[in-house]
Amino acid sequence: MDSLCSMWLVLLFGVYCEAQLRKEAYMTVPNLIKAAGYPVEKHRVYTRDGYILQMHRIPAGRRIVRRIDEPSAKGKKVIIIVHGLGGSSGDFVIMGPEKSLSYILADAGYDVWLANLRGTDYSSHVNLTKNEQKFWEFSFHEHGKYDLPAMIDHVLNVTGQEKIIYLGHSMGTTSFFTMMSTKPEYNDKVSFCVAMGAAVYLENVKPVAKLALVNLNITNMMRERGVWGIHPSMVQGAVKNLCTLNQPEVDLCTNFIFSIIGEDREQHDLDIFPIYLHRIQMQPFRSLEHFGKIALTGVFTTFTGGVNGPVKPYNLTNVRVPVTLVYGENDQLTEKSQILKLAEELRSIGVLEEVRPACSWPKFNHFDFLFAKDVGKLLNKPLVKLIDKLYNKYNTA
Repeated sequence: MDSLCSMWLVLLFGVYCEAQLRKEAYMTVPNLIKAAGYPVEKHRVYTRDGYILQMHRIPAGRRIVRRIDEPSAKGKKVIIIVHGLGGSSGDFVIMGPEKSLSYILADAGYDVWLANLRGTDYSSHVNLTKNEQKFWEFSFHEHGKYDLPAMIDHVLNVTGQEKIIYLGHSMGTTSFFTMMSTKPEYNDKVSFCVAMGAAVYLENVKPVAKLALVNLNITNMMRERGVWGIHPSMVQGAVKNLCTLNQPEVDLCTNFIFSIIGEDREQHDLDIFPIYLHRIQMQPFRSLEHFGKIALTGVFTTFTGGVNGPVKPYNLTNVRVPVTLVYGENDQLTEKSQILKLAEELRSIGVLEEVRPACSWPKFNHFDFLFAKDVGKLLNKPLVKLIDKLYNKYNTA
């Protein structure tokens, strides 16, 4: 759920100087992976309700010598990584081989599959176009009900494995818990889950949700104008003279972002952040509203009846796989208190493996999971060791 934060970020600003952007801002994810020296595959996945999703696979590390006539990842440990709202598979490669989780996992011997949920540049529909409102009538509910099951089935079919490892960030975790709640049979296809910045309980952002969705009624006002979500072009067209991203100490926009996600100037990457703004994906209003309903009610609820509709909790007792929750000490979006609330619920049903801070850095915020200057050292390299430990404990072979 890089969600409510991204909503305000893009609505109010989203400014960068296009002439100064590095080439990585414009490269496709497969080209980014190739340029980093890794093998890459593109896989097309069809959902039961007609969406077409492209997954990006890194079947081996760059230091692995493979015979051309051999399957590239036969018998390997298979992991699916799922992005948050406004993100894509690119979030897990954009920092490069020494920092990005996908590359570090591939070099450690994992068969890495990067998800792209419906709504990203790497998605389409068999009948609908992205210019039609109906295309955008979804939230993480549909991600959990349709997208994740289709991708998991595809990965298992291609690899011949019985189970996958699941790792999600923000909305990637919300989609996971939605899937397990609504389609509990998929517990049998997942070995364990690592959830970073889990977006399940969000009472800490209730004031923002109330202002945007109740008091100002922003999403419905935009729909009346024929707008169904926050489009990336809004980033390029919004208040270009408001932000001075290269001077974060005095930049109004940077300070505003920090007020939402948590202040971390030391790990704020001045080179990567403008690239992230350029690569941000379409965010449908229904996703923002669904997160808003969770924040307003304090319940991990379905979207039945809309924001003001009845509260119908997802059934988290259906979760049967071990879950490790990883939080940022200074994450103001998916706040520690809300992660601990989820931890208690998972502990009560016997599936909580561990709840732990992302690292020892006290300012680690919601975006630091992906874009911190030292994300490789602070989070990803230790995280791979944790995944190794869990794999050995819950051997997926």
